[in-house]
Amino acid sequence: MRSSEPAAANRPVLDVGVNARVPLRDAVLMGLQNVFVMTGIFVFPGIMGKTFHLPIDTVAYLYAVTFIGCGVTSLLTAMLFGRMPLVAGPYAGIFTALLTFGHMPGEGLGSAFGSLAVASLIWCALSIPIKGVSPVALVSKFVRTPVIAGVIVMLVMMQVADLSFPHWLGKPEDKSFGLLNVGSGLVTALVLMALICTRHPIARRLALLISLVAGAVLFEAFAPIDFGAVAKSPWFVLPRLFPFGIGFNPEFCLVYFVILIAVNVQTMTLMGVVGEWTGEPMSPSRLSMGVFGMMLGSALSAAIGSFSALPYPANVAILRSTGVASRWVTAATGVILIAMGFCTKVDYVFVLLPTSVLSAAATVLFGIVFVHGVELLAKVDWDERSLAIAGFTLMLGFGSLFVEPKTLAAMPLFVSLLLRQPIIVGVFSLLLLTAVLPGGRRVVRKRASLGAAAAHPEPGVSAAE
Repeated sequence: MRSSEPAAANRPVLDVGVNARVPLRDAVLMGLQNVFVMTGIFVFPGIMGKTFHLPIDTVAYLYAVTFIGCGVTSLLTAMLFGRMPLVAGPYAGIFTALLTFGHMPGEGLGSAFGSLAVASLIWCALSIPIKGVSPVALVSKFVRTPVIAGVIVMLVMMQVADLSFPHWLGKPEDKSFGLLNVGSGLVTALVLMALICTRHPIARRLALLISLVAGAVLFEAFAPIDFGAVAKSPWFVLPRLFPFGIGFNPEFCLVYFVILIAVNVQTMTLMGVVGEWTGEPMSPSRLSMGVFGMMLGSALSAAIGSFSALPYPANVAILRSTGVASRWVTAATGVILIAMGFCTKVDYVFVLLPTSVLSAAATVLFGIVFVHGVELLAKVDWDERSLAIAGFTLMLGFGSLFVEPKTLAAMPLFVSLLLRQPIIVGVFSLLLLTAVLPGGRRVVRKRASLGAAAAHPEPGVSAAE
């Protein structure tokens, strides 16, 4: 009985592995699902346009290069570096920093994007494995333990939670606020959960697409969507190199460098999660190359005026819900995103999808990944030390979401920006406490001696005792 347990524990939980190919039609349809769930990609360019009072054509350009940047980064990670099915979406932490730096007197968006490109390239250099070893590879050994990986997954989900249920409800000034938002979102969520639970493989693979259509049809029945903006928009747009000018600020670069730690830790953590689901080996060198792909994509995105991307958790949840982890689906997603970026009319069609429908789907998918964090923590052999570290870290990370704005405003800019990132607050405290809090080695030695005693019990003493 005991010999079968490890095999069961390592058995893949997904139907289609990382390197398996799927029919082109299925890859395209599942690629569209990946695009639909990336709520940040539809929100951030518009917010930046309003914040800086940019003209309409510039806002349209921001949408285009955001799609292109995410598509290129997804292709790099899926097909060249790391070769894992991680879809790249815009990162809220970098977006917040860009808004702050862009408004700094004497600087502007040119310095904000230029400094981001340099910080991303520095991380590229740190992630290149030499004889299988790199600084990023050394960090990867820490983030792969169940307690650290579980806590990081939960912190990531908490950081993006505002894109789910709050956006589903909407705001009182929205025309659809109330029953329409709640009803269309509820239909989306219920259809999605029902299809995820079905045993029919086609229904599971298209669960998100079907649920979004169901929610959008209900929304359209009571509040018709105006497609006039699509007709007025241009057909194509071409990315430009540093469209806001070229600049560099070393302080900005330092802040970006620290914030990008969250992207790199999340990349390695989610690569490990998918590797566990699929039985795919995750060596430190492979994790390093996954980080390299993300950081190279971040540098290229910044160069054309787009946001830095990170592996989008909702897309990882889609892998679990559909049972398909093929990186060829991720490649199809990247191609779709790039095509959307060049065709502005297509961008507008996706942007017009009701926010309540997208956010309700995100609520289901984010919840799946959050519970996987709980699943990872269930594997931990808990003692007082690990309970203290994990509990303190989670409360610190969750608590950073509720720090008063006036408190943040009273702090130095560097500290204020970092405190806005639960994953940075949590990961730093988690790694620091794990390294310095006494008792770790003693516990390991104690468990080792107990294991030896169980293997070779004294006469008259049972191993169970």
